[in-house]
Amino acid sequence: MSGYKGGCHCGNIAVTFETKKAATDFTPRACDCSFCRKHSTRALSDPEGHIHLNVQREDDLNRYQFGTKATEFLICRSCGVYVSAYMPDGDAAFANVLASVLDDHDRFGLGELTDYGNEDEAGKRARRRQKWTPATLTVAN
Repeated sequence: MSGYKGGCHCGNIAVTFETKKAATDFTPRACDCSFCRKHSTRALSDPEGHIHLNVQREDDLNRYQFGTKATEFLICRSCGVYVSAYMPDGDAAFANVLASVLDDHDRFGLGELTDYGNEDEAGKRARRRQKWTPATLTVAN
């Protein structure tokens, strides 16, 4: 597997996105919800990969939620960078990672607009279980 590395600007949230896919095989998704539009997202995921999120300072981790509150939007309180949408799901978790936080972000392309506005919470969770990447979130302290 390839490991694309990156994180927030100050280094509090580090991410490794493991996947067998080449960067050019992805079409980043730009969700049309108001939160994602305000952050110009280009989300990446691979159901056969894994996303490792490592947080150095828990006090500087903002787990923002809105709407159905099915997902935590992981944002660094220190530098303000939105890194990942993370969905705890029982003993598992699923996430995406924003292409813009990866060291080689330009290789992933611009992305395409997606519309999930008609999904209820159950629909969102089902789609994320199918399309997002299994993930682990480790907090140092």
